[in-house]
Amino acid sequence: MTIAFKTELEKLAKQYFKVALSHVDENTQLTINQKKALTEISLNEQAELPGFEERKFKFGKFENREFAVMMTDIRDSTSIINSENGLVKMFLIFYVYAGIVAKIVDNYNGTSTEFLGDGVLNLFGIKEQGRDLALSNSMGAAWDILEARETILNPLFLQNDLPSINLGIGIDHGMTIVTHFGYRSDTDLKAFGPCAYNASKLSKMVNQIVVSENSKKVWPTAPNGSLMFNDLKIIDGNFGYPTYKM
Repeated sequence: MTIAFKTELEKLAKQYFKVALSHVDENTQLTINQKKALTEISLNEQAELPGFEERKFKFGKFENREFAVMMTDIRDSTSIINSENGLVKMFLIFYVYAGIVAKIVDNYNGTSTEFLGDGVLNLFGIKEQGRDLALSNSMGAAWDILEARETILNPLFLQNDLPSINLGIGIDHGMTIVTHFGYRSDTDLKAFGPCAYNASKLSKMVNQIVVSENSKKVWPTAPNGSLMFNDLKIIDGNFGYPTYKM
């Protein structure tokens, strides 16, 4: 992650936190620091995460092709939700976290397609980038997300009386159906396929990136590359390789 991009993410994280606070109602329990931050913005002001709409895929009804899939997941989010004022904490955390993940993924020519309760599903098109670059970009984004957790997100959360978070990240690739799914005009973009399922299953380790056995077999190599794979593990019933950097 470059210094310039990290600076941009730090500013964006603070912006997302203020936007999240702007959506709470007057009966929401907040800490002193959170109330202080809230005084800087208008209560319930309407705001959108900048750039989200522009980054959505425009597939129409149905598309079935190859993607590299990267799933990020907040580990042990249940303990946050079950803590005092936990739902508010989780809302504020997820709003900022999801926005930063989407920005990083976009920086690597990917798209964040689904925002789940504590996770974000991200796609990198193999048709557009080629398999090697799509896989490499998914890994580059994953490392930047872990770095952002440590240097941007958790410091911001702690400054605002929120718990720090741990993340799990899983990566796989393969055929994926992407379509809008919902009732009447209220639809969301959804991704279906074994690789999306596998990436989700592999995102169970704490602050680690796990690559599927399928993707490990074809993982691109580069001279003086720093990415290394640990021994094969069974994670939530799926085979995967935890990664590390030299």
